[in-house]
Order: sequence, then structure tokens, then C-alpha cells
Amino acid sequence: MRRVLMPSVAVGLALWAVAEAAPLGGVALVFAVATTAPIAFGRQAPLPVLLVIVAALLVRAATTQEVPATVAPFPSILVMAFCVALFGGGWLVAVAGWVAAVGGMAGAIMLQYYTAPPDSASSTIMVFFVTAAWASGLLVARREEQAAERARSAVAEERLRIARELHDVVAHSLSIIAVNAGAAQEVPPERARAHLDAVADTARAALAEMRQVLHALRADDDPALGPQPTLDELPDLLDQARAGGLPVTLEEEGVRRALPAGLELTAYRIVQEALTNVRRHAGPAATRVRVAYGERLDLEVVNAPGHGLIGMRERARLYGGALHAAPSPDGGFAVRVSLDPRSPEEPR
Repeated sequence: MRRVLMPSVAVGLALWAVAEAAPLGGVALVFAVATTAPIAFGRQAPLPVLLVIVAALLVRAATTQEVPATVAPFPSILVMAFCVALFGGGWLVAVAGWVAAVGGMAGAIMLQYYTAPPDSASSTIMVFFVTAAWASGLLVARREEQAAERARSAVAEERLRIARELHDVVAHSLSIIAVNAGAAQEVPPERARAHLDAVADTARAALAEMRQVLHALRADDDPALGPQPTLDELPDLLDQARAGGLPVTLEEEGVRRALPAGLELTAYRIVQEALTNVRRHAGPAATRVRVAYGERLDLEVVNAPGHGLIGMRERARLYGGALHAAPSPDGGFAVRVSLDPRSPEEPR
């Protein structure tokens, strides 16, 4: 859109200026084109274009004795004052543009181009409109800078979230690998094969997911990632935990229904982090995972030590969730999370 905006403005102003200058002769026509056609390059070189228009105005004002029956090139100067402030690239260029625009109009008025003799009221009005156009360009530039900064912040936050995902993947997978590698050393060779297979499968899966996450961290555009884990992958997650020596059971309540992808990923990661904490801090303790589908999605992991709660709490907060961690009646530890299936953008 912006690529054709300035050429379109140039064409519009040129047609207007030429129509006004046609009855005034050839010199007036040349002046009309000289003060409108350069606007087509107003985005690429705003200050030089403004200087060309101002120079043409001052030359015309100094070489004619007649007051023209046109306001040109006043509209062109308004447009370019706005463009210098918006596209100039800094305060120095913007201020130089304002000085050139106001100075050009003041010079033309002093040379009695618009009024003879100079009219202070008309001069004040012209300077006011030039300054207003320039200030409007500054305001738009500032808002665009703020929008760009918000976009950069959003990207940084998203990449931080992805980095946290990478931490969870590494911690979960390495703990399984370590447990299975240790178990393989303690059992006869014929039984060690199963543990080594689990190490290989876990390592391959972790590497694949790490490649996806690292690609997302490095890419500037939207990466074509594979599907993220959902609650349908919970049985596989628990199978990995069992292969690592953690006795864990899964209980599901309610009717499984489609949930937002982000919420399913959040729930999956919370369970993953909780199981990782069990292996780290409680050893092969019997663990129960409960998933309840209702108006909200409720998760419960019993015998999950109270470590790593900050990350789980932050994940839960993304979906209006509350995390509660406390000792359970049987002497273990329970982590309970309730998530809102509505997306973060929907009203609650």
C-alpha cells in the first residue's frame, strides 16, 4: 500500500496543479510539474524532495511579479513536511525538514508571492498548517515505533516461552535416559536391552523436538513446526516414565473433548514437569495422574514434590488457571491445576 501511496499523491497533486496552471502559460505548467512530480519519491528521499520543492518555490517567487491565482505549491509542502517527519529517520532530519518548509513559505511570503504586500494573518495560517502537518508526521512515526517495539517484545516473550519448552524437554528426557542407563548397568545383559532401547527412543524423540524448538528460536519468520504434544500423548508420556522406573497410573474423568491447542500443550507440560520432579526428588514413588474434563480442565499429580512450581504456575496462569501444591494425606505431595478451556483472548 505504501509503495503506491506517494506516487498516487504525486499524480493527484500534479493533475490539480496543472489544471490551475494551464491558463497561466508554459512557465506555470513547468512550475506545477516541478513542485508535484518529485513527491513520488517522498518516501525514499523526503528531505531532498522537500528541498527541491522549496527551491522551485523560491526561484518562482523571485522571478515573477504577479501574485499567482493558485495555492500551489503549498499542498506539496504540507505533504512533504509530513513525510520528512514520518520517513526522515531521526530528529535531526525532521527538524531540518521543518526549518526548510517554514523557511520556504516565509521566504515566498516575503517575496510577495502569495500576497502583496505580505499579509501577517495569511502568513501565520500557512506556518501553522505546515507545523501541524509536520507534527502529525512525528506523531505517526512515534506510534509506529511503539507498535514495532510491542512486536519485538512479543517476539522476545514468545522465544523465552520456547526456551522454557526446551528446558522441559531436556530435563524430562535426560532424566529418563539417566534412569534407564543406570538400570541397564544393574541387570543382566539380556534384560539390559529393553532399557537401552528406551534410552535410544527417548534420545531420538528429544532430539527431534529440540530441533523444532531451536529452529523456532533462530527463525525470524513462522517456522513450519510439527504438531505439539496434546493430552492424547499423555499415555505415551506415562509409558516413558514407567520405562524409567516410575510406577505411575492415569485416571481420566468426564468426556474427552476438543480443547485449544495451547491449553493442551500447557496441560501436557505441567504433567511432564511434575513427573520429572517426582523422579528427581522422590525416586520411584507410586504416582497418580488424574485428568478431569468438565467446565474446566482439572489436573492432579499426586506424589509430585514441590519443586519447579514457578514454571508450572506460570503455565497455568496463561489459561486462567490456579495451581495448588501441598502434602497429600498419604504422606506424599500433590500438585493440582485447574485450567480454563477458553482461549486467553476470550472474556471470562
